[in-house]
Amino acid sequence: MRAVLLINFLISSLLVDGFSPALTTRRSSSLSMGLKVGDSFPKDALKKFGASGKKSVIFFFGSDDSPSCKKQNSAFDEQAADFKKAGATVIGVRNEAGAKNTPDVAQTLVIDESDAVRNEIGIAKDLFGLLGGRETYVVGKDGTVGFVFNDQFKPEDHVSKALAYVESTAASGGSGGFDLGSFFK
Repeated sequence: MRAVLLINFLISSLLVDGFSPALTTRRSSSLSMGLKVGDSFPKDALKKFGASGKKSVIFFFGSDDSPSCKKQNSAFDEQAADFKKAGATVIGVRNEAGAKNTPDVAQTLVIDESDAVRNEIGIAKDLFGLLGGRETYVVGKDGTVGFVFNDQFKPEDHVSKALAYVESTAASGGSGGFDLGSFFK
């Protein structure tokens, strides 16, 4: 019973503290996202991932074989032609422990050794430190982050929201920031 009360307290504290998985701004320190819109993605990471000088969707996920990560990889794979049409390269990033059975997908999958990039950009672990953060960035050709999305429990939303951003910037020719709040009006 105490465990249930503790979980309810923690969840309600998060909700009262302004937690919302759909926000693109920083949240409380235990649930913060790494980079924010307007930040520069680390140049060495872009080079390592093969994304230097390219509009790229870079998504961080946990493991090749977890159900939610499989959903996310499958969803990116199903939309690969749309991302390509909008001029974006898609790259999935996981650590060595997460590289189990590399799926046959259209996007490039890379390993972040010792979580070096994840730690450099400050992607926090989710669910009280139990899960590696699930975070998606759209990075312009100049290395500037134009879009950020973080939601551990809605893997397919990473795909639909990143695609909406990429298509909107392809249509306008721009690479500026994106107001995710417009999705919820």
